Amino acid sequence: MIIFYALAYVCIAIIIANFLTQAFPKIPQALWQILGGILLATVPVINHYVIMLNPEWFMMLVIASLLFYEGQRTQARLISKHFKSIIELAGILAIVTVVILMTVGHVAIGWALPFSLALAAIVTPTDATALESVTNGLDMPKDIKRSLSLESLFNDATGLVILELAILWMNTGTFSFVHGFSEFLVVALGGVIAGLIASFIFIYTRQHLLKAEFDDTVAHVLMYFLAPIAVFGIAEHVLGVSGIIAVVVMGVMSNVEQQHTQFMDPKLNHLVGQLTDIVSQILNGLVFILLGTSLVSVAKVYILQPVRTWVVLVAVGVLLYLVMTLCRYLAIRYSDRFGNKSYTKRDGLVFAIGGVHGAVTMSMAFSLPLTLSNGAAFTERNDLLLIASTVIILSLFVPVILLPRILNRLAPFYDADTYQKNHTEMVNAAMTYVSHADVSQTIKATVMQQLKNQLGYGNERLNDASRQKAYRTLYKVADQAMAQAIDENQISDEALQLYNRMQSLQNGFGKFSKHRRYIWRKLTARIIKQRVANHKDNDHSHQNSVDEVMTIINDGMATYMNQLPKQDMNDRDMIALRYAYSHQQAMLQNQKINADDGQQIFLNALQEELNYIEQQRIKGDADSELLKELYDEVINSQAILLANISSE
Repeated sequence: MIIFYALAYVCIAIIIANFLTQAFPKIPQALWQILGGILLATVPVINHYVIMLNPEWFMMLVIASLLFYEGQRTQARLISKHFKSIIELAGILAIVTVVILMTVGHVAIGWALPFSLALAAIVTPTDATALESVTNGLDMPKDIKRSLSLESLFNDATGLVILELAILWMNTGTFSFVHGFSEFLVVALGGVIAGLIASFIFIYTRQHLLKAEFDDTVAHVLMYFLAPIAVFGIAEHVLGVSGIIAVVVMGVMSNVEQQHTQFMDPKLNHLVGQLTDIVSQILNGLVFILLGTSLVSVAKVYILQPVRTWVVLVAVGVLLYLVMTLCRYLAIRYSDRFGNKSYTKRDGLVFAIGGVHGAVTMSMAFSLPLTLSNGAAFTERNDLLLIASTVIILSLFVPVILLPRILNRLAPFYDADTYQKNHTEMVNAAMTYVSHADVSQTIKATVMQQLKNQLGYGNERLNDASRQKAYRTLYKVADQAMAQAIDENQISDEALQLYNRMQSLQNGFGKFSKHRRYIWRKLTARIIKQRVANHKDNDHSHQNSVDEVMTIINDGMATYMNQLPKQDMNDRDMIALRYAYSHQQAMLQNQKINADDGQQIFLNALQEELNYIEQQRIKGDADSELLKELYDEVINSQAILLANISSE
């Protein structure tokens, strides 16, 4: 039950953090999630249910999966085109930064070089997940954003290898540059080879299962999500190579396969894509929740110690962050690769502070041993954790504060009003088709109700004012049409009585307009006349009365719609009027609905929406992103409807 409660609290924290991000969009989601983790670890009632960061399972279950998904979003062509840049950023820049930070740590703290090397290795790797969170919504320079993403994909492996060498140096007391460099090459190249082999096996197995018609969706989805975990575990613990590089390579190769076979099983590929987005969001939330709880666990160690003790360590963390930021700035401004006029001082600053650190850094810090191989306690471990925590906090907050002042916010492809206008026009196009379809009014009312639901719960939704206005217009038009029919003697007494009863129930007793009073007087006169005639014409059936009333109202509404100037009624009011009209006709006709007919009409109506989208694309009046969002909505609606039909 402890694990259940722990996961439940984490999920609740993620939910609340995501809603807070929507309420306060200027504050990155990662900060809300870190705050959620801090609260989980400090609130007395629930803090004993908190999941603490275990480096071994965290790297394998969470980080490996996230890097695999990130690799899958990266095209192999991009990797090959910028391979030199990746080597320089994830390899050379990372190693140079480690050497400089090791020297600064050795001088500033007076630690032995192995401990300083371990600290430098921990704080050097950048975090793709954290980077995306703090730069969301900002207009990042394209080249800088690409460089930061590629760097964060691969420099984790560099940091992990150097950290292993530092721990080996602590335990043995010796360090060989040749051995360290050769170890780095073996681990890195071994990770690439392991990733390529794993990709071949996974893709070959998946494709042959599909060709043999072993296409069970659940089985393939489980294979997909378990693959990076298995590959990371085998690479790290069996082969002794970089699991990080292996899963990234596997992700990139999966992207290649997807480009060539995305239509072999489009339903499965679409489902996997949707699930990947959801799982990525959940794992990202888990990363920052655990980061928050880890910060609390580090703070608890120093809370009762003298202020000077932890202030000095925090100052060292600040110093290391500043030195690291300066190294990154100089690298992009003056190196041979980036030393061109297209990179400005602003670009250099964005790249420098864009090196965000997150849960990977914290996980590496927690992976440090409690004791060394000689049995001595690793007394500097807690100090390393506090310094690493300081670097993480600075790397998250500095971009949040500075980047919005340096960069512009991304302008939306379209505003809410434009979306609402096109969305309501699309729904109105579908309703226009339904209103002219040759089916019963009951089917029309049912389909129009479903189409009306497309307006959702936002500003587009038909509010009470829109509905009341539509019904008032409908009653007014119907009364005018009925009064004209009375004047022209084109309605029977039975039909007039039926209409009066219907309007009294729908419009409320006592709410009579001029036309309603006129109809009431004519009806009273006809009733008296009919009683005097002793009901000599009783063969007029109820269905004939219904048909009379519907014909008169239909003609009146058609005339009103044709004569209505377009500017007098917006699309939302038109949707409300069409729905009110179909609802009234359905009540009057009171027919049983044929489910097959209703579904076919709904499918045809959705096709009309697609036709509207295509017309807007041809005209070029609407933004392509807006049309894509409308298209996705209609396609998903069609998929749901077809799935319901097939299950019947």
